[in-house]
Amino acid sequence: MSSTSEKTYGSRVGNAEKMLGALQSFGDYAPRHDNASISVLNDLIIDIRTRNTEVASNKQSFSLAVESRRQYYDKGADSIKNRLAPINATVKTVYGRQSKEAADTAALIAKMRGANIKATKPAEESVSQSYQSYNSKIQFFSDLIVNLDNFGSDYDPTDARITVGELRTLHDNALQANVRVMDAYSRLVMVNANRVSSYAALTETAARIKDGVAAQYGFHSPQYRLIRGLSI
Repeated sequence: MSSTSEKTYGSRVGNAEKMLGALQSFGDYAPRHDNASISVLNDLIIDIRTRNTEVASNKQSFSLAVESRRQYYDKGADSIKNRLAPINATVKTVYGRQSKEAADTAALIAKMRGANIKATKPAEESVSQSYQSYNSKIQFFSDLIVNLDNFGSDYDPTDARITVGELRTLHDNALQANVRVMDAYSRLVMVNANRVSSYAALTETAARIKDGVAAQYGFHSPQYRLIRGLSI
């Protein structure tokens, strides 16, 4: 689903439309089988145009889901990443820098910061690795929230963004954002698979049509020369 393959998809359907126009211009094209007819080719082109639109739409949805996840975890002003330092500082203020509470908190924050987040592109391995990396990060965040909650009334930050209640809400939103990325990717895979099938049918039909034109008009006919070089 790279930009190169998208250009190839566009070129192939463009050539199919050229073939359709050529067949219509012949006036007397009469294939021996319906699976090489003008109407079949036309229907396939219409179907593929729809498939291409579906893929483009789902690629955008996937991209937006990835960006939303980044906002919750790392990129946004109120992301998990940007709340870790204030949490760490608050615990140190309450219990002291050398306390066990501060050490445990710092250890969890270090694990979260060290979680290996893969760059996400619409490729199965990359998406799966990224999903698992974000899952690890949210699990560390969940553990951190449990620790803070166990501190009871001692943990009473002045920054409302890092209260236990606010952190739980952020945790839930971030978790769902990760799930939405996988959902969007799954839909993208399905619509792209449908497109691949449609293009395979188009290629097969185009080959039949070329054979049919050669049989009807001859290999050296202007009709056959007009379509033989179209890559579909």
